[in-house]
Amino acid sequence: MKKTISIILTAILIWGCSNDFLDVSNPSRLSPAVFPKSIADMEQVVTAIYGQLTQQGLYGKRIFAKGTFVTDHTVDMSWTADAYWNQLATNQITPDNTYISTLWFALYKVINCANTVLLEASRINTAGFSPEDMKRLSQMKGEALFWRGWAHQHLVALWGEGYAANGDGGKQGIPLRLEVASSPEKLNIPRNTVDEVYDQILLDYKEAIDLLPASWNDSENFPRPTSFAVKSFVGQLNLFKGDLAAAKIVLKDVIDNAGKELVSFADYKDMFNEKQIKFNSESILEINFRNGNSGANFWNSEGSQHALLAALCFENAAGNVESAGWGNIFFHDSNVERFGSDPRLHIAALQPGTPVTMRGANTVVMKYKDIESSYQGWSLGKYIPRNARVGDNPYVGNSVGINMYLMRLADVYLLYAEANLVDNEEITREYINKVRRRAYGLPAHVIAPQVDIVSSGTQLRDELREERFKEFCGEGVQHWIDVCRWKTLDQEIKTWYPNTRVGAPTYNKQDLYYPIPMAELESNPNMTPSTGY
Repeated sequence: MKKTISIILTAILIWGCSNDFLDVSNPSRLSPAVFPKSIADMEQVVTAIYGQLTQQGLYGKRIFAKGTFVTDHTVDMSWTADAYWNQLATNQITPDNTYISTLWFALYKVINCANTVLLEASRINTAGFSPEDMKRLSQMKGEALFWRGWAHQHLVALWGEGYAANGDGGKQGIPLRLEVASSPEKLNIPRNTVDEVYDQILLDYKEAIDLLPASWNDSENFPRPTSFAVKSFVGQLNLFKGDLAAAKIVLKDVIDNAGKELVSFADYKDMFNEKQIKFNSESILEINFRNGNSGANFWNSEGSQHALLAALCFENAAGNVESAGWGNIFFHDSNVERFGSDPRLHIAALQPGTPVTMRGANTVVMKYKDIESSYQGWSLGKYIPRNARVGDNPYVGNSVGINMYLMRLADVYLLYAEANLVDNEEITREYINKVRRRAYGLPAHVIAPQVDIVSSGTQLRDELREERFKEFCGEGVQHWIDVCRWKTLDQEIKTWYPNTRVGAPTYNKQDLYYPIPMAELESNPNMTPSTGY
């Protein structure tokens, strides 16, 4: 899997630049008489999905630093000269925002790649395939179905006008694209409702579960989803849907049968930097990166360039503050207070004075550059290398090989805790406390009165929400999705984020979903704009 990701661009160029590979009856699609003809050819088609996940619009660079980390106020702005970036920080996004548009189209590219796999898997001549080839072809279908569902789930979470759990299932969702977008008619489709999108995602996930293995034996396949990875997202989606009974069943299945366990705090504290153990016992699904790039081209990265935007600041040999990359964003000051004494603060963020190695010399993190003296200026901690500047060896081409997590057991525990909140607070406390104990370096399964939560009712709900914030801060899209589905953005702004360096955030009810991009509205006559935009 590692080595196949690097050939994705080659595969795309082959399809796009050679007429021999096109079906003359439909010049926009591949010809099965020429490609794909073998299971090896199909592997290249599947690899296109993973190539899209690591591109600039998603985990390759922008999804966090120019997306959810800004709108959920994980970060504040050091660089303030970008109007679209500033819109994210103040929750005043307009439909022409280029970063929101990039994310929208990047997720639909994943869907189109998945649909291509499904189409070619149905068309390929399997007469000479071995039983092992047929098994692998079925797995490929499972992968494609999962990633199509996953991308639709992210789209409806970010652009859908509510969550079914809140009674918003009949509101505008996003277009369901279930076939290769090979013509304007297939691209120019209207929005489905939130409920319709959920139902289709669950259908894709259900079929994927039946086609995928419970685990992969070959380490090169570890980045691929397993049936338990799919079940984790089924549980999450059922929670978003408000089907708590279904969520509890499938999440408990993952807890009991996936063979996963929380890593120790000793491993957890390095889980998000260059010392990480990739595909560890807690990881359920992660994006696989490696350092460097496959050529001199800046865009030929095989790792993520997220750390280029979110680089730490350090003291250089001249005694000055230097960024280990571009250094555009820093950890929002209010989050330091919000974490309090929780040890996870020093995983999510790097306090000035933290030891690091830069330019081959031992040094320390410094207060972030280009900000006023009144700011504390901590650097982000997760997915940020501490052993070299981004661009220096081993991060040639600004390419950082720190893997990023899409699902891990701690998330499953807290989703399961939330699913039980209404009718079994004992289980809710149990699974919150497993995650908390690990954070304090204690055995997860041993009662620890010094850190365990014992509350109930509204206080327990609020403590669960804060636990999710502390566990996943600076890690993924979880916190933004959480505040949107809980409808707590207004309270978050009032309590924690009344100010940013580019202005005070504002709240309107439409801020709980991103606006449909202007480029989509202009090109798709059947698209309706987001309510309130």
